[in-house]
Amino acid sequence: MIVLRYVRRVSMERLDRRAFLRRVLGVAGVSALMAACAGGGGATPTPTQAPAATPTAAPAPTPTSAATPTAAAAATPTAAATVSREPIRIGILLTLSGPASPNGEANQRGLRLAFEEAGQAIAGRPFELTIEDSAGQPDQALAKARQLIEQRRVHLLLGITLSNEAAALRDYLHQNQIPTIVTNAALQALTRDPKMRSPYIFRISYANGQYDAPVADYAYNKLGYKRMMGFAADYAAGKEELAAFKARFTKAGGTWVDEIYSPMGTQDFGPYLQRIQQQAGNIDAVFQFHGLSSDAIRLVVQYEEFGLKDQIPLIASGATTDDSILPEMGDAAVGLVSGTVYTASIDRPENKKFVETFRQKYNRVPGQVDYLGYLGGLVARAAIEEVKGNVEDKQALIQAIKGVRIQGPAGEFHIHPESQGPIHNIYICRVAKRGDGTFYNEILETIPNVDDLSF
Repeated sequence: MIVLRYVRRVSMERLDRRAFLRRVLGVAGVSALMAACAGGGGATPTPTQAPAATPTAAPAPTPTSAATPTAAAAATPTAAATVSREPIRIGILLTLSGPASPNGEANQRGLRLAFEEAGQAIAGRPFELTIEDSAGQPDQALAKARQLIEQRRVHLLLGITLSNEAAALRDYLHQNQIPTIVTNAALQALTRDPKMRSPYIFRISYANGQYDAPVADYAYNKLGYKRMMGFAADYAAGKEELAAFKARFTKAGGTWVDEIYSPMGTQDFGPYLQRIQQQAGNIDAVFQFHGLSSDAIRLVVQYEEFGLKDQIPLIASGATTDDSILPEMGDAAVGLVSGTVYTASIDRPENKKFVETFRQKYNRVPGQVDYLGYLGGLVARAAIEEVKGNVEDKQALIQAIKGVRIQGPAGEFHIHPESQGPIHNIYICRVAKRGDGTFYNEILETIPNVDDLSF
C-alpha cells in the first residue's frame, strides 16, 4: 500500500520527485516509497505503507493543470450542508506487478500528475491517495478493493487495469455503492451491457473496439482495402477488438478472409506470419491487436523482418502504435495506420502543456494509458469541485461525474448518459519519422464524439 497525503503547498515545478516525496511524506518514508515506485519501464514495485503527515485544512489553491476540469450542474449540495474538513480519501487500484504492469504504471503516472496539479486541496479539502497493487489477479483485486473500502473507507475509487479484474469487482462495487472511475479496463459489457452496468461505475478509458471500428471504416473507404484478415492476441480483449473491427469492416462492404490468434508471451511469430504470407494476393491488409505489450513490439519488428511489411500492409490497434513504445519498434513501425483516443502529437494548447509537464516530470513522452490516467484524475477533481467537496453525498457525487465536461489534451471529453462510458475523439494516425530520428503519430483524420455504444 502506498499512501500519499496532499496537505501543504508544494511547488511541483521546483521540486524533483525525491524532494517532493520528502516534503509530503517526511524523510523516514522516502526510501521505502521510492523503492515501491522504482522504475516506470518494467520494474516490479513492492507497495508499502509510507508514513503520512498529519492532515491540515488549507484554502484551495489555484489549479496549474494543463486542462481546466469543469462539471455540468448536477446534484449540487444545499447551502445548509456541512462539509467535512477531513481529507477526501481516494483509492487507486492498479496492476503494478506482473505482465500487465506497464499499463498500471502508465495509468499511475497520469493519475499522480493530475492530483499533484491540484495542489494541497480539492474544493477546499485536503485529500489523500491510497494506491494498491492488484498484480493483475482478479482475486487480489477484490481483496485490495475490500481493504480500500472497508479499512481505508475511501470515498472514491479509480483505476482497474484489466477486464477480468473489472468483471470480478463489479458486483462488490455496486453493492457497496462506491463511486468508481475506470481508467483502463476495456471490458465491453461493463458499460455496453445493460445488465452489467452500475450507476456507481463510470469508464473514461474506452470499450474494446471503440477506437478500432472507425479504423475499419477508414481502411475500407479511404485506403481501399476490400479483403482483410485479423491477427490478435488470444485473450478476451484481443477477441473483442478483432470482432469490432471485423463487424464494421464487413458492414462497410469488405470481405473477411480469416483470423488467427497467438498466445500472450509468444516469442517467435514465424508460424503465424507464414499463415499470413500464404494469403498474399488474396487479401489487401491485416488488422492486428496485441495490446500495449512486448508481444506487439516483437510482432511489428518480426513482420518487417519476415518481408511482409511491404507485401501486405498491417493495420494496427492504437495500443500497438502507442507513443511510449514507438522507439522500441523503430523503423519497423513507420507507415502503420491505427486509431487512438490520444497521441502526443495532437495540436491543442492543452496537449502541448500536458506533454511538456509530463516530460519534465517523467523524462518521457506520454502515451495513451498515461493520458487516460491523467484524464481520470481530471474527471475526479471536476466532480469533487462540483459537489463542493461534499464527497460523503454519494448521489450528488455520481451525478457530478455523469455531468463532467472537460476541455483536455485530446479535446472535449464527457460521459455517455446511458452507458456511463466515455465519449472520445478518435484520431486516425500513421506512424512517421522526424528528421531528428524520433517517431510520432501523424494525424490523418479526426472523428469526433465516438461513444462506446457506436459499434
